[in-house]
Amino acid sequence: RPLDARSAAMAGVGVATGSQYASFNNPALLSTAGESQEWFLLAPALSHYRGDTDNLQDGLDAFQQAADNLAASGSSADASTVQTQLNQLNGNRYDDGGNLSVMLAIPSRILSGAAYLHRYNWASARPVIGGDNLSDPANPVYASQLEHRGALVIENGVTAAKVLEGKGWRSQMAVGINVKFLLVEGYGYSEDLRSARVGIDRDQRSNGAAFGLDVGVIKEFGIWKLGLVARNLFANRFDYGNSGESFSLPPELAAGLAYQSRRTVLELDADLTENSVGGFGDPERIIALGWEFQPWRWLDLRAGYRKNLVGSKLHGPSLGFGLAFGAIHLDLAAYHDAGEDRASAQLGMQF
Repeated sequence: RPLDARSAAMAGVGVATGSQYASFNNPALLSTAGESQEWFLLAPALSHYRGDTDNLQDGLDAFQQAADNLAASGSSADASTVQTQLNQLNGNRYDDGGNLSVMLAIPSRILSGAAYLHRYNWASARPVIGGDNLSDPANPVYASQLEHRGALVIENGVTAAKVLEGKGWRSQMAVGINVKFLLVEGYGYSEDLRSARVGIDRDQRSNGAAFGLDVGVIKEFGIWKLGLVARNLFANRFDYGNSGESFSLPPELAAGLAYQSRRTVLELDADLTENSVGGFGDPERIIALGWEFQPWRWLDLRAGYRKNLVGSKLHGPSLGFGLAFGAIHLDLAAYHDAGEDRASAQLGMQF
């Protein structure tokens, strides 16, 4: 998922452009900043997303209200209403998450560096319906559960990037790396549907830690740029609490091709691997097209469209803009489709 507001507004692209946000998208980009940019501070970048296509939260509230009515009345009609609500909950899913990032970058076409802190989380819930007995409305028995899976990751990283010297294939080419240390909390448990809530109980967790590595390459052909990034080269697995299940942060490979003129950026990014999604989400393989236009030095207009090639969800448009007040930069973005709503905002300083 996009980690900065510029990328979020442009449907998630950023493998081939966006030097200030290189640590999040492609570390090699840090070397492509203009010579006038001596340093860039991002403090902070925030985003939040929520996916509830099935209206699980409302359905859960409706079931619990119907169960309360049944407890008060003990009538067969209320028992039938409870069973209807249970049937409607079957197969539903709720997703929630977000991130918080702080970064200091010192870009250069000779040797660039950055340090960042990135905190991100996801949570997913789904009902498991079965075993309920409403044959005696005066004494109903509830056995259905709400399963939870989620994680909180705190990533501490440093970025280094350098333009290669030489002619031929090395001309106008740069490489970069992220070296990062991850602290991970995993959550995995079930609770009675009768009293459940969609939010994660963060007291039920397991802890883990690991090192990670990202590697990126950028090649410039005048106004055209070609980028390639491999993330999470050290595959790591972590426990989902005490559920007996685990999740991974597996290697991911993505490529980007961009046209960049003085005022306009048009970029096409594509995942080259099918990527796992935390919780109960389906795998993703995203292709995205993003556009950025700068009518004035103080304003950037952005839009994009993304499509999940291996599923029906996570496709739709995004919009956003960036404002520059001298050294202060403010970026906002929003994304919506039938399965997810996302909002992003970030504040930066550039000198």
